[in-house]
Parts: sequence; C-alpha cells; structure tokens
Amino acid sequence: MRIDPTALSLQSLGGMQNSVLPSAGTQSAGQGAKSFGQVLSDSLSEVNKAQQHAGDMNTRFAAGEKLDVHDVMIASQEAGVMLSLAVQVRNKVVDGFQEIMRTSM
Repeated sequence: MRIDPTALSLQSLGGMQNSVLPSAGTQSAGQGAKSFGQVLSDSLSEVNKAQQHAGDMNTRFAAGEKLDVHDVMIASQEAGVMLSLAVQVRNKVVDGFQEIMRTSM
C-alpha cells in the first residue's frame, strides 16, 4: 500500500478537522495558498490542542468525573500519535536542512 504524502491529514490520524498538508489540487498558488511556515504552525497548534484535551480528560477522570475509560485512552493515544508525527516531521526538516548545509559548502 502506497501512501500519498500530500493526502496525509491529522483527521486520518487523530480525528481532527484540519489537514497537516493541503490536498493536491485544493488550492492554487494564487488563491490563498498557505506557506510552509503557516501549515507547520497550524499543525503544531492542532497537536497542542490534542495534548491539552488529553490532559484535561485525564485530570477530569482522575478527579472522579464520570467519563468512559475508553474515551480517555483514545484521547491520550490520539495526542501521542500526533506528537510522534510532529517529532518525525521535525527530524526530517532538520535532516533536510543539514543536507542543504553540506551541499552548499
């Protein structure tokens, strides 16, 4: 199975509304396309929201509020997967930057 990197989204990984990368063909360069920095910033914001939501659910569950255990665990796992994805993207960006620095000398 081949995965199209332009079709990856946080929705498929964590049930969130916004995409990590804009889908191919959904935005053209002249129609308000987001810059790489804006997409990265939006994605990190979504990861942060997921982390906060999972922490809030854990706190509420520990305080005795009536929550389903599986909802708490799903929120925690979604946040973990999103954070792992963010770390891997960061690693690839750093690797790419280091490769550019090696080739430009």
